[in-house]
Amino acid sequence: MKAQSPARFLLSLVALALVASASARAQDARSALTNFPESQAVLYINARRLINEAAPTVVPPEALNKALAETKQFIDLNGLEYVIAGARLKGDMSLKQLPEFLLIVRGNFSAEALLSGARMMGQDMYTQETVGTKTISVFTLNKPAPAGAIAGVGQGRKNFPVDQIAATALDANTIAVGIPAYLKDAMEASSGGGGRPRLKPELVDLALRDANTLVSLVADIPPGMSQQIRALGAPPNAEMERMVDAVRQVQVAVNMQPSVFGVQSIIRMDDAEKASALSGLINMGLGFAKGELQKDLQKASESSKADLTALMRVVETLTNTARGNEVELNVSFQQAGLAEVIKRQFAAKKPESRVAPKPGANKGGAVKRRPARPRRR
Repeated sequence: MKAQSPARFLLSLVALALVASASARAQDARSALTNFPESQAVLYINARRLINEAAPTVVPPEALNKALAETKQFIDLNGLEYVIAGARLKGDMSLKQLPEFLLIVRGNFSAEALLSGARMMGQDMYTQETVGTKTISVFTLNKPAPAGAIAGVGQGRKNFPVDQIAATALDANTIAVGIPAYLKDAMEASSGGGGRPRLKPELVDLALRDANTLVSLVADIPPGMSQQIRALGAPPNAEMERMVDAVRQVQVAVNMQPSVFGVQSIIRMDDAEKASALSGLINMGLGFAKGELQKDLQKASESSKADLTALMRVVETLTNTARGNEVELNVSFQQAGLAEVIKRQFAAKKPESRVAPKPGANKGGAVKRRPARPRRR
């Protein structure tokens, strides 16, 4: 057996370490989602890959470096691991109510240092509570209205949509912020407590369906969603309402391959028949969209034709597949093409540089004087 060279052996060890590190990070994200409290919608962001791998491929270096430098005095974005944001509705699941929110962020920062800084800034706004073995800080955003004040008027007006938010360190490098009751449920779930329901396992699987996911949004659609949409003012449409009420769960995700970005959407229906019908409707809509884009391309000016052509190429990559009770949509686009589009956007927003006049450039020239105002008598 031929002996392996030291250099090759070292490279093999490094490769194994990288694979093990990536696997450990994926397990961390899955564990965090598994222990997340029950929610109607959850957004997962693989911040490490999004900031350190995806952003540099499409955002101009000067713009990206400026943004990272501006935030570094508060937090080093390059050191973030993941962000998970959740939302849940209370009571009757009405879309008119403001949902509760919860945010969990993990990175190479000190969670206790961030909390200490927040308490210093709001020293007269918070109280502390003990939940199990941890301490949470509850910040009061809206001061109680004085006696006799009219709600929504003058001193009775609220400055923030919620009265209180709470924050705690789940561990040395993980901070959680949200509505107090939602945060307490998260603490109980992360500590292994079985008193509160956790995020549905099928939503966890949807969020992490693709191993290359950068951002993933999943939502659990409550029954009778069409009635909620009608309550917001949508016109009645019996067939559309039946289709909406058949949707059980939805996922939208952005993933990253070596030279390609992909967008994936999975719509989980009541049954296979509804999934097949939805897939057919999407195909009809796609055909119409392509026809409209072709018309716009024919009428487009030279300046906008490049962006429309790039959009047409993206639309043509869309695939629409019905499998069982799921409809899966996938679209992909080249990183280089997206980088060009973003570069043009930055160039369009960049202000024109004006050359300042040289000192003494007006020397010897006529000086304009304001006309004298007539004196009052």
